[in-house]
This record gives sequence, C-alpha cells and structure tokens, in this order.
Amino acid sequence: MKVHCDIRFTNSTQGAYLSGQQLTGHVQIKLTEAKKFNEITLRIVGYSNVQWSEKRGQGRQRRTVYYTAKRDHLSSMKVLVGAQQNGTPTELPAGEHIYEFACELPSHLPTSFEGTYGHCRYTAQVVLDRPWKFNITHKIGFTVVQPRDLNLQAPSIRLPSRMEDARVFCCGFWRTKPLFVKVTVPFTGYVPGQAIPLTIDLHNQSSRIIEGVNMKLLQEITYHAEYPASKTRRETHTIVKHIGDGVAPESQKQYEQRLVVPTVIPTCGDQNLISVAYRLHMTVRVQGCGSDPVLEIPLIIGTIPLMFQQPATVAVPQATAVGVSSEQEAGFSFGNSSGNSLPSASGLVREQTLPPEYLPPPTYEEAMNAAAVVITDDTDTNAIGTKPYVPLYPSYNFNDIQWPPLPPMPVQPPLPPKQ
Repeated sequence: MKVHCDIRFTNSTQGAYLSGQQLTGHVQIKLTEAKKFNEITLRIVGYSNVQWSEKRGQGRQRRTVYYTAKRDHLSSMKVLVGAQQNGTPTELPAGEHIYEFACELPSHLPTSFEGTYGHCRYTAQVVLDRPWKFNITHKIGFTVVQPRDLNLQAPSIRLPSRMEDARVFCCGFWRTKPLFVKVTVPFTGYVPGQAIPLTIDLHNQSSRIIEGVNMKLLQEITYHAEYPASKTRRETHTIVKHIGDGVAPESQKQYEQRLVVPTVIPTCGDQNLISVAYRLHMTVRVQGCGSDPVLEIPLIIGTIPLMFQQPATVAVPQATAVGVSSEQEAGFSFGNSSGNSLPSASGLVREQTLPPEYLPPPTYEEAMNAAAVVITDDTDTNAIGTKPYVPLYPSYNFNDIQWPPLPPMPVQPPLPPKQ
C-alpha cells in the first residue's frame, strides 16, 4: 500500500473520553510517493442505532417486520487538505504529513455501547478523495462515557434497602410453618470494582430443606424502536452470580456475601434509544414442591462512588480558609476546587464531579464479555488499517481503601406469612 493513514488521540483517558471533554489529536498520513487528492477530510460522528426483526401473521400472511430507529448525537467535519483555488487537485509530496484537530464533545452525549440489537457508537474517519479513483478511508472508534456521580443522585440510594418474603408450603390439606427470608444491602449505588455487601437472613420454621440461595446481578438492556411503530425489546444478562448457603429444617442462619461489580456500562436512562438498568436477583431454592421465594433489589451503577464521610486512612487538615463549604467539613472532598459546583438531589453542593482525593483514579477497561466489533460501513469503500473496536468503561481498585462504617440498618418487624 502506497498510502498509510493513522488517527491518534492525544488527551484521552486510556482510550476513553467523558462527555463535555475536548477531543484532540492528529492525523498522520505517510506517502511512499507523491499523490494528488481532491480533498482530505476528517469526520467525527456519533449516533445510536437499533434494529431487530419479528415474525407476524400466520400461513401465507406470515411476514417479517423490521423495527428500527436512529438518532444522531455528534457530527463534525474538518478539511485537512483542500483543492487548489482553481479547483485542481492538490499534490502531496512523498513523506509524512501531520494534521492536528480538536473537537468539543457536548455534555449530553450518551455512553458508548455495543449490544445485540443496537449500539451507541462514536467514530473518527479520514476520507482521502482521489481524482478518478475510489476514495480511501481509515476509521477508528473511541469511547464516550456520560459521567454518573452517585453523590448527585437521589438521596434514597444512600439508605439501606431490604426485601423480605414470608410464606408457607402446602401439600393437599397439609401446610408447613412459615419460612422467613430477608436480604439487605447498605445502599443501592455502586461503581465497577466495588463489592456489594449482602446480608441474608434465613429463618426456616418449616420442615423443608433450604438448599441454597442463588444470587445474581442482572443487567437489563432495553432497545427503543421508532419505525414502523414505537416498540421496545428487552434482553437480560447475568453479569455476576453466586450460590449461597441454605439452612436445615426448623433452624435459622444469617451470613454475609459480597458480589463485586465487574466492568460494565453505567446505568443509562430512557433519554436515548438504548437504556441499561441493574438489579439484584435472589432465588431461595426450597426442596420439594412449591414455588421458590424470589427477591429483587434495583441498583444504580455509576462512574463516581458514594462518599459518606472521610475514611480513617486520610488525614484531613483543619479548614482555615473563609467560605469553606459544609460538605468539605463533612469530608466531601472532591479534588481541587475551581469554583464550579453542581447541585445534588439532596440539596448539597458538590465540588465538580471528580473522584475523592483518597481514591485512585479509575482505569478504563473493556466491558465484561464484550466482543470486538467491526465498525466499517457503506462509506468505507476502500478501508485501510481498520481495527476492531471494544468500548471501555471506568473501573476502580478498592483493595487498598479503608471505607468508613456503613450507616446503621433500621430494625423493622417481619412480614406476616403468605398463604
């Protein structure tokens, strides 16, 4: 190949960008001999696209219906090399040519995602328009992450969440004594790399054996189509699972289990064509006939972890400056203050949206079980040097962090048994 092209980003965080950040880099073109070009352009685009098909009708009336939707998020083009004033092509000599670029990423950009029935994708493409020949293209993908600071979410995610189930098991006219199940988490907001501490209470007054507790962290993806009609399609993935201990008849047991959140896309709302939600799913496996108790707790996966108070491992100097905010006195230190603040749902004012000083910055890793995708399309007629793409998401290392004590759990009476 007599033409070599490459795109390099200079200010990315390990290959990912936060929405609202400036994307900068340069395009490198190497020619083994002089070449003429009508134009060389750099196109930076971002869009969401969903598509799936369903069968409708019976017999001869049976047909395939395609549901689709597309939404553009970003479109920017820069001319790197243009034609001459008289319209004739521009000749580039042999050698290396460097062209710098910068692009402001809007703050509303949704997070990159690659799914079964759709994707949210951001690409940078160089198009080399040659006279009387096919165009040459080079495209790479990059990740955009919409920050989700858990400290700016609804205050309810800081509170403990508990789910209970109480039921009896019947066989004809015979009925057992009740089984009481309770699952508790200290709060409902977590980040990748963080462990979810579960407390499981099994109070088995029945004569049945509780074989175990299946614990799962589920990811539910919802795709929203707009043509030919508004329709949604959902798929659920198990991203973490564990089988906990059971309990013998007429006995009780309490134990704790930790489920570590892997590298996954943060929770995404319904503003985009693709939304992602998470929930804990627990199934208590009871020996014999009858339905197994099922308990679920919704969770939010963010990009910045919750801060309750300053950990004991960090020495906080006494505030002496005038105008120090109350949240700093309470240990809510979020890096160097620049005067910019964001309101939270609880009424507090948070300094920027940076991780706490005591916590190392996250690393950006490939999503769990993610497969590399080919990002070329109909516009890449003669693509050169195209690389497979996998989105990257932030993940924290909590191994060396001493977290503050968890908030106390309120004591509530058990529910009456279900008939």
